Amino acid sequence: MSIEDILRITIEAHDGLKDLNGNPAIPHPLAVGLAGKNELEQKVGFLHDVVEDSPLTIADLRARGVEEDVLEAVDLLTHRSGMTYHEYVRNIVYSGNLTAMRVKLNDLYQNQQRARETFRTQDFSGTAGERKLDELQHIVERHDWAVHYLEEALIARA
Repeated sequence: MSIEDILRITIEAHDGLKDLNGNPAIPHPLAVGLAGKNELEQKVGFLHDVVEDSPLTIADLRARGVEEDVLEAVDLLTHRSGMTYHEYVRNIVYSGNLTAMRVKLNDLYQNQQRARETFRTQDFSGTAGERKLDELQHIVERHDWAVHYLEEALIARA
């Protein structure tokens, strides 16, 4: 399947979706895909949130012709309910799937960049602002842990 076909699926799956700040969600998977160092990482990066954020399933993606190596990594990158964030990240590392690990790092780097922008531009005054700030700080702490954990795992495999 071509990159263009993958992009069509990604754009369709994110149509109308918003991020935590109320902005269109599509720039995030596009940025993660563009950060890929090869075609496989790019395809997985573009699709990394599709199963988690849309009605599409791995079976749907398979039926559309997405390759098995892409599906395997996307499946690993799908955070399912009932799984803690730490379990989710550890599962990616324990799989040994280097593509999934690299794409997750690209995802986290992009999330960190978006968080910095949010800290810089958002007003966190008032009770609602303080709650949002606490939530964002918790997310940043989880992402910082995951970046360190994944980077160490990739170094150990080098």
